[in-house]
Amino acid sequence: MTNRAMLLVCVLVWALADVATTRGQDEEALARLSAEKAAALESSQDRYQRVVIPFFARHCDGCHGPKDPDGELHLRGLNPNLETTSAARWAMVNEKLETGEMPPEEKSRPAADEVLAVIGWIKAEMKRSGKHLARREAYANGNLVSHHLLFDPKQDAPLDVPPRIRTISPEIYADFTGDLSKGFENLVGQPFSPSGKSTFKDMQPARVDEPVTAQLIRNALVIVGRQTAFRIEQGEMKPIPGTRKEFLPFVDEKQPFDEEQMEKAIQLQFARVLQREPDAEELSRFMTLMKKNVEQAGRQIGLRYTLAAVFLLPEAIFRYELGGGSVDGQGRVRLTPVEIASALSFALTDERPPSWLLAEAESGTLNTQQGVADVVRKMLDAPKLNRPRILRFFREYFEYEKATEVFKDTTEMKGHDPRALVEDTDRLIEYILEQDKQVLRELLTTNKAFVFHRGAEDLKKKRAEALAKFEREKKKNPEKYKDKQPNLPGRAIYESYNLDDFPNEQPVNLPRNERAGILTQPAWLVAWSTADDNHAILRGKWVRERLLGGVVPDIPITVDAQLPEAPEKTLRQRMAVTREAYCWQCHQLMNRVGLPFEMYDHFGRFRRTEPVLDIEATATNVDEKGRHQGDVMKRVSVDAGGGFEFTLDPKLTGDVDDAIEFMHKLAESEVVEQVFVRHAFRYWMGRNETLGDAKSLQEAHRAYRAGDGSMKELIVALLSSESFLYRVRPPDQQAIRSDGNNRRKALTGG
Repeated sequence: MTNRAMLLVCVLVWALADVATTRGQDEEALARLSAEKAAALESSQDRYQRVVIPFFARHCDGCHGPKDPDGELHLRGLNPNLETTSAARWAMVNEKLETGEMPPEEKSRPAADEVLAVIGWIKAEMKRSGKHLARREAYANGNLVSHHLLFDPKQDAPLDVPPRIRTISPEIYADFTGDLSKGFENLVGQPFSPSGKSTFKDMQPARVDEPVTAQLIRNALVIVGRQTAFRIEQGEMKPIPGTRKEFLPFVDEKQPFDEEQMEKAIQLQFARVLQREPDAEELSRFMTLMKKNVEQAGRQIGLRYTLAAVFLLPEAIFRYELGGGSVDGQGRVRLTPVEIASALSFALTDERPPSWLLAEAESGTLNTQQGVADVVRKMLDAPKLNRPRILRFFREYFEYEKATEVFKDTTEMKGHDPRALVEDTDRLIEYILEQDKQVLRELLTTNKAFVFHRGAEDLKKKRAEALAKFEREKKKNPEKYKDKQPNLPGRAIYESYNLDDFPNEQPVNLPRNERAGILTQPAWLVAWSTADDNHAILRGKWVRERLLGGVVPDIPITVDAQLPEAPEKTLRQRMAVTREAYCWQCHQLMNRVGLPFEMYDHFGRFRRTEPVLDIEATATNVDEKGRHQGDVMKRVSVDAGGGFEFTLDPKLTGDVDDAIEFMHKLAESEVVEQVFVRHAFRYWMGRNETLGDAKSLQEAHRAYRAGDGSMKELIVALLSSESFLYRVRPPDQQAIRSDGNNRRKALTGG
């Protein structure tokens, strides 16, 4: 069953429960409801005439008026009563306005409050008529909603976050099963995997389809099989590695196995797997299942299959964000304290909520926004709490860990170790987070670096030994070693940073005119390179989407996106073909913000010149018999110039000479800071933002700034925001849950 199917089941249960209780409504209540609907329709149509029609007249009729409208879309010809027509075209109008695609950039731009008023009417009419806006989730990097609308101080669009049921992440599942399968972890497979369609891996949860279900069942049976495994020695049952001794009496044929023992086995398994006791209904169901299994398959197999079923209960597989209690006047319902505790734990760790956090939920601490903020700070300050998801955010945001996936011919640089480069960047980010001051600015401009920080001292010793051995061999046979250089271990790592040796102190300060931030770290540069060259286009796409908040369309399937093979030209020169009209509409967004990183080679080393093929010298490079002796390369000066166009921040517009100036300019931009907040929002919410998240985003940005660029304060603001704590039920559910309850109270007098 997919997550969507499960959510629909929950919705159906809610609907059936409430419909059953409202069947007894009298004619007076129905008449009153009909009058209310008529009044709502009249109000909506009046607002349409006052707000929407004048907007279309001022800003849209030129292209979408009654005479030969573009795309055959006559906006004022659309039916404004969505109860009697399809909502598809109105949904498209809403999307174009939210993303800022319409009106076109070359036209005069309407004021933000005008746009918001039209968007507000469309959403209100959708809600009134019971229609739904299609949610665009496919685009990987988001940035779908107009940035200026999101950060407009007057923005007051209502929250629009539906209840969700998500599968737990692969990391959470691995942690969960790892504790239960110590000693035989290799026998437990991973059923979940990220889809690869999102910026962050946790944004699009996996489907629980047949292969996933089969793996879940196999894992459950493997773990239970080991927890109840035994060997026989001298007629006695003995545990083996992985056995839980308290479960052995249940599989020992010499021991009694009555209802009391069955009940005890079920209670022990619930405590072990779910860290709680079964409620009365669960205990009854599992007892029935246990008896049936034992009767049909025997004691040992029946026991194991029943205990394995605990691993397949929904709370072992899914994350619930449904909310409890009544719906408020805005259609919102707050997550239950237990749901909040679970969400907080999964937001920062890969573990289920610890007992102290559940106790905070039980005590009422999580009932207020301030209480949630206090608990998040407690989690961030706890010295013994492992918080892997914070570093994982930066790994997934910058994507520098992809360096390990880029194949390199290491002939040019023996000993290239991308894993060490990734670990160095990890440590640099951790160092910046420890300071927790102007985090984004430091990430974009720091000249500090860690250089194989985990093993530099050991490598220094090995290097000294290798150098001594080389000198001894050279002394014995000077002629043989005359033109040779020592092959020193770890050399490729420190040379990636243009150093002559491992630094004595870490972090090391690299020259400020050579390095500025994560994007000039060898790990990031290698991650966005090819086997033998830089990839300025992908680097530019990354900058456009992750820092500038833009959207670069995917490559059309009809386009062969290959640069010409021309070894006599630099990458910049070969990219000239992208200026053709059909290509330039996308490449104008990428090229100039990717080319400044040409001041580094594809191993991440700073350079002032780069090699190209010397055609003339190669042509004459022949021996006395006219045989070709190989290619001849020459070095030409690097052009690292670039610049900014089509940005959300006009202060950025202009040329830059190199990556250093480029990065410092980015670090000064408030819009870049806001775009970073948007990405942090997506990561910790597990979804793309909508216009209704504007309040949460703006408050998070203010908290970051008020905390002097504190990542901790940003996380606290996000995890205590309305977007994190509330869900909005669809109109049909709201009518059933809230209006239905109110009608019942009115009819019954309480």
